[in-house]
Amino acid sequence: MRKQFKNSAILFLGQILIKGSNFAKQLILAFFLGVSAQIDLLLIAQIIPTIIGGMIAGGAGEILVINQKKNKEYDNQFVTLFIVAIVVITLVLCIIYLGLLPLTKSLFSVESNDYELFYLLSIFVLASKIPTSVVSGLQPLLYAKNKYSYFVISSIIAEITGIVVIFILVEKYGIVAFAIGLLIIPTLKSIFYLYVHNLKFKVAFNLKSWQEYKPQLLVNLKRVFSLSIQTLLNHLSNFWERTFSFKYLEPGFLSAIYYSKSLSELPKMAMLSSILTTTYIEQVNKKTEGESSYYSYSKKMEVLLGELAMLFQVLSILFGPLILIVIFRRGAFDAAAVENTFLIYQIFSIGFAPGLMMSFFSRMMYIEKEYNKLLYVIALKALLEFALMISLVQWSGYVIPAAIVVGKYFVSITLFIILIRKNPNIFNKYRFLAIYFSLITISIAILVINQQIISLLAELPLQIITLYYSPLLLLTGIFIVIWGKKRYGSEFKLL
Repeated sequence: MRKQFKNSAILFLGQILIKGSNFAKQLILAFFLGVSAQIDLLLIAQIIPTIIGGMIAGGAGEILVINQKKNKEYDNQFVTLFIVAIVVITLVLCIIYLGLLPLTKSLFSVESNDYELFYLLSIFVLASKIPTSVVSGLQPLLYAKNKYSYFVISSIIAEITGIVVIFILVEKYGIVAFAIGLLIIPTLKSIFYLYVHNLKFKVAFNLKSWQEYKPQLLVNLKRVFSLSIQTLLNHLSNFWERTFSFKYLEPGFLSAIYYSKSLSELPKMAMLSSILTTTYIEQVNKKTEGESSYYSYSKKMEVLLGELAMLFQVLSILFGPLILIVIFRRGAFDAAAVENTFLIYQIFSIGFAPGLMMSFFSRMMYIEKEYNKLLYVIALKALLEFALMISLVQWSGYVIPAAIVVGKYFVSITLFIILIRKNPNIFNKYRFLAIYFSLITISIAILVINQQIISLLAELPLQIITLYYSPLLLLTGIFIVIWGKKRYGSEFKLL
């Protein structure tokens, strides 16, 4: 446990820098382009390429970690052939989509005068999916080999390089500069990952090697493809979110959703890439040691993650006005843009805890090899979100983020029920329900209060707003330190 806390701390601090640098790209975007139709166009150009990349490479790394470890070693020849197969499949699908790209003009209702820019953005986005498939396949393997520091350093270098390139090009090329950044960052990461894993790609040109590893490759690729349908369903919420926003709502609404969603999920992404990642690796190891060890550890981590998720969600909503104004209100992102974005941000924030727990429970379903049940749950989530969006989007655009939040609660609760039915003693159902009930009640109460004061705060000078929130920030800091020391003792001090 102590080792995991150390690795989690390294990853969490690294992710603060990595996600912070990634978020810096959005700040540049907001400063130069604000809430605009051009940003909407880039988001639309990313939809299908992201689905392609996620379907093929999204679960490849996890499959590799679960099924390839033997005596704490990995077969480099197999890993090389597996990654090559993933890249080739991704490349073929990207080329097919590029040929069909003109058809998307009517699908997304792209205006004729915007199509040339849409096409150019799509080319850069599609090209980025090739190195991204390498990164997706090799990153979990990096964690499994305890190379957390290498991951942090290489990722920060790649992110900073991307930001520098964007900053240099943005005034001349506008939104295209961000598409170029989307290509540069995963390309650099893939180079770093290929180097550290010391993969010998000459094996990919050896027909005998392919024949020798064919049975293993087919088994693992079959598992990847079985997860690809689930990944597709997961991405459908993004697909509908962006499509409906672009087609039915005013220009810039999709941009506001993009900023809000990214900001609300920033703590989750840091935790997902730190505590959840080390937890997943540790769960895989515990599973090999024995069922009792695995279940005991999982129960302990569910308690920890539940408490952290609740804390982060309440704080995200409580300090929502301060966070949004401090981070975004500058340049083209004025007070009006803050007000337009704020409610969307608050709605997404209500889904922070169930989103985090959904990721935790989903990975447990991987370990339990309950792929079919997980697929059915994700399919129901997709149908639920679609039904809410399509029936209510013309009544209010805020239905889009609300539907996504409802989907997260549905999946996290359903997976909890499935896991607890499989092993009734693994989690405390009364505690789980109490946390969710408290979360929803407190979050909605704070949201209502914040919505009443945001128009006033959006116009105030930053110094006044900071002064207004200072006592609350101080009290929150004191509470976290006292609670952390009392609840987790030495682990909290180490972290």
